[in-house]
Amino acid sequence: MKRLAIVAVAYNRTTTLRRLLTSLEQADYPEEVTLIISIDKSDTDAVEQMAAGYHWPHGELQVVRHKENLGLRCHMLSLAEHFAAFDALIVLEDDVTVQQSFYLYSKACVEKYYGDEHIAGISLYSYTFNYQTSLPFQPAWAGQDVFLMSCAMSWGQVWMKPQWEAFSQWYGENSGDFCLPHLPSSINHWPKSSWLKYHIRYCIEQDKYFVYPYFSLSTNNADPGINFDRTDNIYQSVLAHALIRDFRLPASGDIEVRYDGFFQPKFLGRHIGVEEEDLCVNLFSEKPECLRRRYVLTDKLLPYKVVRSFALELRPIEMNIIQRREGNELWLYDTTVSAQPPAAPDRYLAFYYFYQRAFFKLRTMVGLKSLSAVVWKTLKKKL
Repeated sequence: MKRLAIVAVAYNRTTTLRRLLTSLEQADYPEEVTLIISIDKSDTDAVEQMAAGYHWPHGELQVVRHKENLGLRCHMLSLAEHFAAFDALIVLEDDVTVQQSFYLYSKACVEKYYGDEHIAGISLYSYTFNYQTSLPFQPAWAGQDVFLMSCAMSWGQVWMKPQWEAFSQWYGENSGDFCLPHLPSSINHWPKSSWLKYHIRYCIEQDKYFVYPYFSLSTNNADPGINFDRTDNIYQSVLAHALIRDFRLPASGDIEVRYDGFFQPKFLGRHIGVEEEDLCVNLFSEKPECLRRRYVLTDKLLPYKVVRSFALELRPIEMNIIQRREGNELWLYDTTVSAQPPAAPDRYLAFYYFYQRAFFKLRTMVGLKSLSAVVWKTLKKKL
């Protein structure tokens, strides 16, 4: 049985740390578990005083007080020192809230994926939108409780010792600042204080995955601090109400539903009759041209032969391809054959598809004519 510890990462906010600790206390634990509160040095000792008086009711409490300010990036990376005593670390920054099943899920995933060379880590958080494009994100479901994505997570994550050591070795050779054409532009522009952008880059370049749950075991409160200047609930994910004890966790090689670092599916090749390695999927994403392959599945108008075309109707978006829903909104191109771009579709359709509920609510408030003018003005800038 692997040894797990929970690490609560704190800096200068007592309110957020207390909220995290409260959610941790309410979770279910089948055995005693060690809680480590790691505090970076700040201009206040309020967090240290709070931690000193805190009682952890589920096992041993360790409080680590750094004597000098490390900064977010170095502080996070320093947590690896706890692998000397533990096989896996559940890492939670103080702006995170956990669901009561988070430890049971983490333990089950560690036992299943520990040492798996295809898996870089485990996410507790489940995205409801693509942070790179600000569009809604809904993963396809194949009857399992997890899917894979080449995108590391910081809003509730599990690090496993052998996988972290592989990342750490890579990081030692790639710790400088970067701006690379094969990476999402948003990641390229994250500040130097970000450690997460290196973990995401590692996943993309080394073809590694994080295990993601379909139902979120953590959520992000986006409190004011280093990353946010004001509270914003846009990053709140849906937390399950019930206690979940059993999880369907297939071997990594048996998980069909997987996404790349751009939130783009990597399992559609067989559904459209092409090899996956010959296919670039770029559906309403920012994937650069340097990543194009012979076949490109996209919503963009490109000067190549259209092999097949699909509608934008079913949800999630991949179901339009899997169900072979013919239309004129998504195209599969053969980039080895030049041709006139297809006729442009009604670009309102994309807005309706992604924001249908909001659109109809606004329509009743401001009227269809006025709203249409605003929508069209916005779409001309975005699409």
